[in-house]
Amino acid sequence: MAGLHYGSVANPSKRMALHKRLGIKGPRAKYIPSMDNRHRQQVISLRRLSSRKAIYVFSKKNKPAYLVSEGERVIVETKDAFGGSVRSEKDLFEHVSMDKVNPATGPIMVESVFRGDTLCVEIERIRCGRRGVVMCSPELGTLGTDVRRSRTKVVRIVGRKAIFSEDLAVDLNPHIGVVGVSPARGEYPTYHPGDFGGNMDTVEITERSRVYLPAFVDGGMVAMGDVHAAMGDGEVCGTGVEVPAEVQVRFFKEGELAVKRPMIETPTNWISYAAAKTLDEAARLATSDLVRFISERRGVDFEDAYMLASVAANLGISQVVDPLVAAKMSISKRYL
Repeated sequence: MAGLHYGSVANPSKRMALHKRLGIKGPRAKYIPSMDNRHRQQVISLRRLSSRKAIYVFSKKNKPAYLVSEGERVIVETKDAFGGSVRSEKDLFEHVSMDKVNPATGPIMVESVFRGDTLCVEIERIRCGRRGVVMCSPELGTLGTDVRRSRTKVVRIVGRKAIFSEDLAVDLNPHIGVVGVSPARGEYPTYHPGDFGGNMDTVEITERSRVYLPAFVDGGMVAMGDVHAAMGDGEVCGTGVEVPAEVQVRFFKEGELAVKRPMIETPTNWISYAAAKTLDEAARLATSDLVRFISERRGVDFEDAYMLASVAANLGISQVVDPLVAAKMSISKRYL
């Protein structure tokens, strides 16, 4: 992505000290095919982070499962939101154990990232599995009380389509549902969103995007999972097309952007994100974050930035089905 700031490489002595303090080593690199910036086939060495190491709670008590260097490109394997436990359409939502929902691979400790820094997660590629699951239930979603009986739909992934029924194929928009860091305090299930990220369920967290997260602990301790092959804004029935996946990512310390809550950068837009108990409060927080971002980027006062947001930015909904609901607000880079 041209014109994007990657942050400077941190002091090597700090990286060495962090590595020694952990006393752990990453697994041996594997060789897999990849593509360079000119889309020519080449073979490069990438480390694969197995989904066998996963968390179900975001907590500062979590110990690192993996250690990566700043800027290192890795493949993160993720299980689907149900950990592979849904094998047929006879498996219903009420059969799923909520303490095993949304396994998030990690935690991944990033060298050179320390408490108080901003951690950047750059998403280069998402490769979805060939089979996904969609569920609805009286216990789930915006209209759960209208659902007469639980249903599970097993969906085949063919090319860039999800085969929803014999006569209907839905376009894919692969994205990561859960990406978060250890919170400053408290413990949150991986189906919970918050200022630490977590279950963001935001369709813009996709290939060629970046997620900026506040690091509340040294190394950030980031974990990710819950990839959707397809989902609409809101995720109104409580699920997208839930798939296992392989995600190629890189991690950086961002030196020029300080965030209280997650922000997302796409090739064309900046997007603020906030989760709260009500949509009104989530919308207020997302709007406040974006207006202040506009003010700083353009070097204008709050009122001028506020008026620009009103005429050029778009307020939307990420999801309305998690323990907290989430709003987002985006503005085109051409205005900044």
